[in-house]
Amino acid sequence: MPGVTIAAAYGVGGSIVAPAVAQALGLPLLDRAISVAVAEQLGVSVHEAETAQPSRSLADRFLSLLAPLAGGVLGAGTDAAPPDADVPAGEADAFREQAERVMREAIVSGAVILGRAGAAALRQEPDVLRVRLFGPKQARLAQASHLDQIDMQTAAERMKQVDAAREQYVRRLYRCSADDPALFHLHVDSTALALDACAELIVAAYRSLTASRDQ
Repeated sequence: MPGVTIAAAYGVGGSIVAPAVAQALGLPLLDRAISVAVAEQLGVSVHEAETAQPSRSLADRFLSLLAPLAGGVLGAGTDAAPPDADVPAGEADAFREQAERVMREAIVSGAVILGRAGAAALRQEPDVLRVRLFGPKQARLAQASHLDQIDMQTAAERMKQVDAAREQYVRRLYRCSADDPALFHLHVDSTALALDACAELIVAAYRSLTASRDQ
């Protein structure tokens, strides 16, 4: 099952690097499950969970908000409960299995997967290159401000929401950190290198990985 997974924190240019890698390799792109809009929605849920609903876990609030997005964002096409519905026991396992099924179907013939905890989900797949894009906080803020044409304050607010949602997603489904070094073959500071150079590095690394498997 060939492919590339790219984990990207806010401001590292994942939405630019991943499509470039997919185009260079001639593979389809499976985009991230957590967009800025989803993260902003989850940011509201964090506040509610910490104030109005202290007895309800943040993980359950997170998963209940992700469930309605399964059809449109994750591409799984399921009937989902309302955003405020309680999460039944075992929902995390079912959600993870559903999300992984979408990814495994994509990589049968090869794919580039952005986000979706792909590195954790596919860590046992020998032909999948697992990549993490990262960068210092201030550099990520500056890059996000430039790429999205927003002010630094807005970028900082989005970073807090997106990074928190991303970490909670991976911890809830895989019980590890989204940035656990052991999950990745390749770590690239995409705030220090040009984004097109980052894409070229990933393409070269993927070709090297698949060539070594063929020997």
